[in-house]
Amino acid sequence: MSTESEEISLDEKRTNLTSLRLRRKELIDKLHELNNKRNELRSQRDKNNKLARELFDEARISKEKRDQINEEVQVRKQMRDILREDADKIGKRIVELGSQMKNISVPKNRRVGDRIRKLERQLETTPFLTKEMEKQTLTQLEELSSEFEKLEQFKDLRSEFRDIKNKLRHMQTEIKTYHTSVTTLAQESQIHQEKMIAATKEARKVKVESDESHAEVIALSSAISGIRKELDGLTGEVKKLSNELGAEIQAARKARKSEVRRAREHKLDTKAEEILVKYKDGNSLTLDEFKVLMERGLI
Repeated sequence: MSTESEEISLDEKRTNLTSLRLRRKELIDKLHELNNKRNELRSQRDKNNKLARELFDEARISKEKRDQINEEVQVRKQMRDILREDADKIGKRIVELGSQMKNISVPKNRRVGDRIRKLERQLETTPFLTKEMEKQTLTQLEELSSEFEKLEQFKDLRSEFRDIKNKLRHMQTEIKTYHTSVTTLAQESQIHQEKMIAATKEARKVKVESDESHAEVIALSSAISGIRKELDGLTGEVKKLSNELGAEIQAARKARKSEVRRAREHKLDTKAEEILVKYKDGNSLTLDEFKVLMERGLI
């Protein structure tokens, strides 16, 4: 009855050990699976972090280029606006000059100077001029001098008009050049602005993915730590139960050997007693029977 209970106990221990080993294998497989997944997530996280840094650098460079261009745009806008103010002033002056030239009655005969010089020579070379003729000549000279002054004033105004008109054309060309460059630079600035926004947006998106991967890595590390802790305890249980089971199996084997040996000895003792009775009854013994009695120390 005791042996039967012991065998049941050993069977239960074998079953328990098998269950523990299966559980241990499941944990090891799960540990490998989680480790592989964590390594993949770490690799993806590191790649995303690198990509995010590159994108943020790209955004920073685009921003710096945009800011540099915007500074240049402001400078050129100021130069254009200054030229526009000067051009407006010149435009007003041109209007004034045009109005002044219109108000001057320019002689139809533009050779006023020649006529004045002719009359002056006439006064100088004519020996006998009557007072009336001299008066008429002086009156003509006064009239011609007035016309000459108007003509000279007109010429001065016209010369200034032409000069500042040419200057205005040159300034308008400069204004147009500045305005074109401002427009071109503004377009370049917009391109860098869009690049900066796109790179920043993508960098933030990648950073979110990286943070999510990192959070999963932390969660997996926690799970792996728990599995390792359970696995360490389970390994200790397996080792302990395996040692106990080995010791009990070894003891059981020794017990069975002793039992077999006792049964064999009992059988030999019984046979020897039968042979001894036969010997005492005077019956002849075979060589083997005689050896049995000798081995048992009965003769």
